[in-house]
Formats: sequence, C-alpha cells, structure tokens
Amino acid sequence: MLKKFAGLLKKEWVLYRAWLFVGIFIGIMLSMVAPYLIMRFSEEFTMEKQLPFLFSILVVMLGGFFSVLQFLASIRHDLRTKEIWLHSTSSIAQLVGVKIVFSLIGYAIFNFIFVSVAIYNVKDEIIGNFAQILLWLLFFVAIIVMFQLMIFVIVILFLTFYFQVKCFIGSFSIVITMLAFFISMDLWFKFTDSKLYDNIFHHIGIRLTDLERFFPKTPTMKLSLGTMYVVEEVATIILVAFLFFIATKWLEKVVLR
Repeated sequence: MLKKFAGLLKKEWVLYRAWLFVGIFIGIMLSMVAPYLIMRFSEEFTMEKQLPFLFSILVVMLGGFFSVLQFLASIRHDLRTKEIWLHSTSSIAQLVGVKIVFSLIGYAIFNFIFVSVAIYNVKDEIIGNFAQILLWLLFFVAIIVMFQLMIFVIVILFLTFYFQVKCFIGSFSIVITMLAFFISMDLWFKFTDSKLYDNIFHHIGIRLTDLERFFPKTPTMKLSLGTMYVVEEVATIILVAFLFFIATKWLEKVVLR
C-alpha cells in the first residue's frame, strides 16, 4: 500500500513539480523584486519598511489560489484520459488522495518559504529566540495547510457536482455550481455563528493561551489563540473525512458513467 502510494506521489511530482517551481519564482518576484522596484523608482513612497512584508503576505494569500489551480489541473488532466483511472488498481479515493497530499506538500513548502520571508521582513520588531520564531513559523504553516485541506475537499465535492449537473443542462451548470457554492457557504457561516452551533460543539474547551509564551512577541501584533474545543475539532475531522468519502464515491460514478 505504502509502496503504491509512494509511486503515485512520485508520478505527481514528475508531472506537476514545475507548478511548485513556477509558484516559488513568481513569489520571489512579488515578495522581493517588486517591493525593491517600487521603492527604487517611486521617490514619494512612504511605506518602505512595510512594503516587503505586505507583499510577502500577498504572496502567501495568492499561493492558496495557485495551489487550488494546480490541484484542479491535475484532476482535469486525469479526467480527460479516463483510462488512467479506469484501468488503475487504485481506487478513486486513493488517486484523489495522492493529489491532495502532493498539493498540500507543495503548498506547505511554498508557505514555509514565504512566511519565513514575511517574518524576516519584520525581524527588527520580533522579540524572541530562533526556536520561538521557528515554532511560530511552523504553527502558522500548519494552520494554513489544514485550512487548505478543507478547501481541497470542498473543491472535489463541487467539481463533482458541476460534472453531474453538466450532464443535464450543459455549460449553464457552472452558474448553478457557483450559486450552490455561495448558498452553501452562506448557510454554513450562519450556522457556525449561531447559538445552536455553540450548544452542540463548544464543549471540552482547552485554553491555548499557555502556548503563547512559547512564541515570540511583537509590539505591533498580539497573538490571541483563545480556546480549542475538542468536540468541535473531532466533528470537523469527521465532517472532512465524510465529505471526502462522499465526493470521491460520487466522482467515481461520474468517471465510470
């Protein structure tokens, strides 16, 4: 099983490593070269110190969209040549899972580089040792990557919904898919902000404020971790796993149609 997974992961690396290299190159141009050129040719610019940091944060944000595009490109490539999946000894869940793992690894590397750049750009304002800064960096990267995992699962679900609807109404299905996505997200955010959600999931709280002493301090930014609820975290893991199972099983029916 692990040998097969490693082989599929290696295949993804061969096919899509250029995306990672291009993303890093574009990120370097935006986070380092672009601020330098703006400050070099704009004499009246007054944000010299903040500009490299802001561009680094912009690169991190854009990296999320770039990672989704790479993931979609990988999925669409295989869907155009269905024989790859139809004659594979691996299940659709395994094939899609490998793509998610590869995209997340690339996204983690990308974020490690450019969150490091962002921290370096404000190093004079950071009070802490190397170990604290490294822990801070890994914490931010881990949070971003976990959030991206949920995005990938949602992308698979709505991509499959798009292909299913396309069978009935053709190209207009993209409009229906977008409407379904925004309505679903709106309902979800309303639910998570409701008292019902708090009553169901906000139990067994673990205060994370004790972790703050392991992170560096900055005079301009205060990190407040708040409380983690075990019930909420377990429910989130179960929900993501369930949605992944539903999406891949549904995608398998679409592929085999």
